[in-house]
Amino acid sequence: MILSNVHNMFHQKCTVATSMIRISNIFFDNNVNYNNYNYTSDIHTCVINGAFLIIFKAFEEFLEKSFICYMLGQQGINNNSFVRYVNPISEEHAFNILKGFYKYPDFTNREAIITLANNFFDNGGSYTILQNFNKIFEDIKKIRNAITHISKDSDDKFKNMVRSELGALPQGCNTATFLNTLEINSNQQYIIFYRDHMKIVVDRIANPT
Repeated sequence: MILSNVHNMFHQKCTVATSMIRISNIFFDNNVNYNNYNYTSDIHTCVINGAFLIIFKAFEEFLEKSFICYMLGQQGINNNSFVRYVNPISEEHAFNILKGFYKYPDFTNREAIITLANNFFDNGGSYTILQNFNKIFEDIKKIRNAITHISKDSDDKFKNMVRSELGALPQGCNTATFLNTLEINSNQQYIIFYRDHMKIVVDRIANPT
């Protein structure tokens, strides 16, 4: 596993997801119909949610795999590095150190990642960027959970997040319609807004200062 490949894979998956978003919006906005098959709102919702999950999963995967690369002593893409406090002998050994007594390490838990980084790397390595990523990290987790979990708790947390962002819960709002809503400060769809913030984090982690 090479850090540059892990970094490139994240961006490649973002490109795929972004194409899905663009094409789905074009099809839905233009009421595409083929042989009496309509591009319905249900299909559109599935595609937008699926694109978001591709980006989220790619982000989670990058965090885990980049961590292992740095544990194994690799340099950043810019050839900078930081001191590591562990010396695993293989990728599997590094993964086992990461997971500890659990079945797997949780790279959707920002605080856990920061704790691991401080334990394994001098001054937390390049993962200190996550300290400034609290709200967005929690928001994307709430969206992910609302898509993948069928629970009142996940739904309530998502709706409360939407109210906080938009000032009110729009009628008929779901994860896909929210992700396609324009974020007021950036004038980008939320799904692109979140994607770009994840890209910033990934690029910073891959290029230590």
